[in-house]
Amino acid sequence: MKDFLYRFFQGRYGAYGTDRLTKTCLAASVVILVLSYLTPFEFIYYIAIALLIYSYFRLFSKNIPGRYHENEAFVKFTDRIIKFFRKP
Repeated sequence: MKDFLYRFFQGRYGAYGTDRLTKTCLAASVVILVLSYLTPFEFIYYIAIALLIYSYFRLFSKNIPGRYHENEAFVKFTDRIIKFFRKP
Protein backbone atom coordinates (compact mmCIF):
# COMPACT_ATOMS: atom_id res chain seq x y z
CA MET A 1 0.00 0.00 0.00
CA LYS A 2 2.87 2.34 0.81
CA ASP A 3 4.38 1.78 -2.65
CA PHE A 4 1.03 2.44 -4.31
CA LEU A 5 0.57 5.75 -2.50
CA TYR A 6 4.14 6.75 -3.26
CA ARG A 7 3.69 6.06 -6.98
CA PHE A 8 0.33 7.86 -7.02
CA PHE A 9 1.58 11.05 -5.39
CA GLN A 10 4.97 11.03 -7.08
CA GLY A 11 3.65 12.74 -10.21
CA ARG A 12 1.29 15.12 -8.42
CA TYR A 13 3.81 17.86 -7.73
CA GLY A 14 3.01 19.64 -10.98
CA ALA A 15 -0.76 19.47 -10.49
CA TYR A 16 -2.82 22.64 -10.59
CA GLY A 17 -4.33 22.52 -7.11
CA THR A 18 -7.28 24.41 -5.70
CA ASP A 19 -8.66 27.67 -6.94
CA ARG A 20 -11.95 29.52 -6.71
CA LEU A 21 -13.69 27.43 -9.38
CA THR A 22 -12.59 24.13 -7.83
CA LYS A 23 -13.70 25.21 -4.35
CA THR A 24 -17.05 26.39 -5.73
CA CYS A 25 -17.59 23.09 -7.56
CA LEU A 26 -16.76 21.12 -4.41
CA ALA A 27 -19.10 23.22 -2.26
CA ALA A 28 -21.88 23.02 -4.84
CA SER A 29 -21.52 19.26 -5.12
CA VAL A 30 -21.82 18.84 -1.36
CA VAL A 31 -24.92 21.06 -1.23
CA ILE A 32 -26.50 19.27 -4.19
CA LEU A 33 -25.65 15.90 -2.65
CA VAL A 34 -27.50 16.86 0.53
CA LEU A 35 -30.43 18.09 -1.55
CA SER A 36 -30.51 14.82 -3.44
CA TYR A 37 -31.18 12.97 -0.19
CA LEU A 38 -33.94 15.40 0.78
CA THR A 39 -35.79 15.40 -2.55
CA PRO A 40 -37.28 12.53 -4.57
CA PHE A 41 -35.36 13.50 -7.74
CA GLU A 42 -32.61 10.97 -8.45
CA PHE A 43 -30.93 12.92 -11.25
CA ILE A 44 -29.75 15.55 -8.74
CA TYR A 45 -27.44 12.94 -7.24
CA TYR A 46 -25.77 12.37 -10.61
CA ILE A 47 -25.29 16.10 -11.11
CA ALA A 48 -23.52 16.26 -7.74
CA ILE A 49 -21.28 13.33 -8.62
CA ALA A 50 -20.44 14.92 -11.99
CA LEU A 51 -19.47 18.17 -10.25
CA LEU A 52 -17.36 16.23 -7.78
CA ILE A 53 -15.54 14.38 -10.56
CA TYR A 54 -14.97 17.65 -12.44
CA SER A 55 -13.54 19.33 -9.35
CA TYR A 56 -11.14 16.43 -8.76
CA PHE A 57 -10.18 16.53 -12.44
CA ARG A 58 -9.31 20.21 -12.03
CA LEU A 59 -7.51 19.54 -8.76
CA PHE A 60 -5.16 16.90 -10.20
CA SER A 61 -4.80 18.36 -13.70
CA LYS A 62 -1.32 19.11 -14.99
CA ASN A 63 -2.66 21.42 -17.71
CA ILE A 64 -1.97 24.52 -15.64
CA PRO A 65 -2.59 27.17 -18.36
CA GLY A 66 -5.92 25.60 -19.27
CA ARG A 67 -7.13 25.46 -15.67
CA TYR A 68 -5.86 29.01 -15.08
CA HIS A 69 -7.89 30.38 -18.00
CA GLU A 70 -11.01 28.52 -16.85
CA ASN A 71 -10.63 29.98 -13.38
CA GLU A 72 -10.03 33.50 -14.70
CA ALA A 73 -13.21 33.35 -16.80
CA PHE A 74 -15.14 32.09 -13.77
CA VAL A 75 -13.73 34.82 -11.51
CA LYS A 76 -14.58 37.57 -14.02
CA PHE A 77 -18.12 36.21 -14.38
CA THR A 78 -18.77 35.89 -10.66
CA ASP A 79 -17.17 39.26 -9.87
CA ARG A 80 -19.59 40.97 -12.29
CA ILE A 81 -22.53 39.27 -10.57
CA ILE A 82 -21.26 40.21 -7.11
CA LYS A 83 -20.61 43.80 -8.22
CA PHE A 84 -24.16 44.04 -9.62
CA PHE A 85 -25.72 43.04 -6.30
CA ARG A 86 -23.43 45.26 -4.22
CA LYS A 87 -24.39 48.43 -6.08
CA PRO A 88 -26.55 50.71 -3.90
